[in-house]
Amino acid sequence: MMVDLKHAEMPSDEMLVAFLDGELDGEERARIDRLIKIDEAVAARYEFLSRSEMAFYDAFQPLLENAPTAKLEAILGGLPASITGEPASRGLSRRGFMAAAIGLVFVGVAADRGFMAFKQASSDHDDDWRAVVAEYLSLYTPDTLANLDSDEQSQSAQLQNVGDALGLSLPLQAVSLPGIPLKRAQVLQYDGKPLGQIAYLDPEHGPMALCIVQSSSGPRSPQTERRHGMNVVYWSDQTHGYMLIGRNTADELNDLAEGVRTALAA
Repeated sequence: MMVDLKHAEMPSDEMLVAFLDGELDGEERARIDRLIKIDEAVAARYEFLSRSEMAFYDAFQPLLENAPTAKLEAILGGLPASITGEPASRGLSRRGFMAAAIGLVFVGVAADRGFMAFKQASSDHDDDWRAVVAEYLSLYTPDTLANLDSDEQSQSAQLQNVGDALGLSLPLQAVSLPGIPLKRAQVLQYDGKPLGQIAYLDPEHGPMALCIVQSSSGPRSPQTERRHGMNVVYWSDQTHGYMLIGRNTADELNDLAEGVRTALAA
């Protein structure tokens, strides 16, 4: 009996992926090959899957790397061989990779963690450094800063050191906050790069800090967030990222950040 290939059922993505990976036997491979040649819908889907190989693999690779291996292997071990496929030149065929992705859906927590890792890997780390600074500052108490020298000469020298490390001019008057004593400026390190911290002691709200890193993400207008019970205002210019963090109210912190941002841009 003759089969009308033009009206044959659309092959599944799994079948097309198996065709791409050379995993079909001669008769089935010939059938898919004919469909691709005569059916525009099949040809378009085949072309999409063929062009999307690298994007699928690279986008979801962090999920595989962060998955609980033992659980995932147990799940995949229970799947038919026709689904899981065999390893290919990249360490995992497209077909096997899709099976692994299915396994990750079953292991929901692993997929969630992998997605977070992917987000972090694809970002410019702006969020990461703010998280680290907030956690670090949450350990400060008023006593941490209370006994530090506050004379202008030592502060200017510290700011000069921080500015040199960051490639930035930091005049004392530009980073001074009205009614809030500046206590210390120092160079820390994040991800192998300098991180400048200018610490203040607000008489009412306690420790706060202006932190600066070199950044190539481009200008960004001030935005706000909360971390570790503190308010944060962060922004960037062409070459640096900034954040002002403290237990002050959001409105007060925004006003202080605007003063610093304007002074440093002058």
